[in-house]
Amino acid sequence: MITVEQIVNTQKSSVDTLFGLTGKAFEGIEKLIELNLSAAKTAMAEAAQTTQAALSVKDAQELMALQ
Repeated sequence: MITVEQIVNTQKSSVDTLFGLTGKAFEGIEKLIELNLSAAKTAMAEAAQTTQAALSVKDAQELMALQ
C-alpha cells in the first residue's frame, strides 16, 4: 500500500524535476537571445562600415571597386 509520505516524496521529486527542466529551458533561451543580439550587433556594425565606405566614394570607379 502506498503511504502519504511516499506520495508527498514523489510529488516533491516531480516538482524538483519540473523546476530543474524549467531552469534549463530558460538558460537555453537566454543563450539564444544573447546569440541573436550578438548577431544583430555584428550586422549593424557591418552595415555601418559599408554605408560609410559607400558615402566616402568620390567617383564611379571607386564605387565599382567597393563592390
